[in-house]
Amino acid sequence: MARKPVRKPVRKPVRKAAANNALSRKRPAAAAAGAARVAALEAAVALLKRQLATTQRRMVALEDIEAIKRLQRIYGYYLDKALYSKTLGLFSKRCSIEISGRGVYRGREGVNTLLSKILGKEFPEGLLEGQLYNHFQLQGVVTLGADGKSAKGRWRAFIQVAKLGKLAHWAEGPYEMEYTKQAGRWYIDKLTWFPTYYTPFEEGWAKTGLPKQPPSTEFPPDAPPTHEYQTYPSVFIPPFHYPDPET
Repeated sequence: MARKPVRKPVRKPVRKAAANNALSRKRPAAAAAGAARVAALEAAVALLKRQLATTQRRMVALEDIEAIKRLQRIYGYYLDKALYSKTLGLFSKRCSIEISGRGVYRGREGVNTLLSKILGKEFPEGLLEGQLYNHFQLQGVVTLGADGKSAKGRWRAFIQVAKLGKLAHWAEGPYEMEYTKQAGRWYIDKLTWFPTYYTPFEEGWAKTGLPKQPPSTEFPPDAPPTHEYQTYPSVFIPPFHYPDPET
């Protein structure tokens, strides 16, 4: 008996053209999605870089402010003990100093003249037994310059001066300071102190206000006082180096 021939299943022809078309449509979409992911990652990296740069600038600024505060406080501690020679290294070579109504002295030599030769006549280097010469440095406000190499500051000096059994005075007033950064270190570039009051300890500011000191005739200043004003009971507001936050 003859066998019937086995019919093989008929395979449908593959539609290569349709498949290729579908694949060709998927490739641009996948490429676009990949490009979008890359762009998003690049944007995120750029943002992180900007944030890191901002953080680094803020860190440097905070370190500079702390260095300036430290500089000012060191000056106060040296002055407390009349260590005038030690204060010289805190000033820049082009510095100026003006204390009360004594006028302006320029350069480190001028600082030495005012501190050692004028103030030092009554309170010599290192002080003598029975002398008090405290200069508290208070309420510091430091403003950095945009260049990162200059700054300004406002501080308040509260002063106790005494010679045991002879005299005792109070004094108080603000500093307006300028600083400069050279070779990574901050220096005092300009020091101006405006006395608000001088008064004898026994009488106090409720009874007596003394005038500020005039320029020395023995060691005259390099320039006259920059401001004309009177101490308490008169009222004088030294100019602020910083703008009013309300304006």
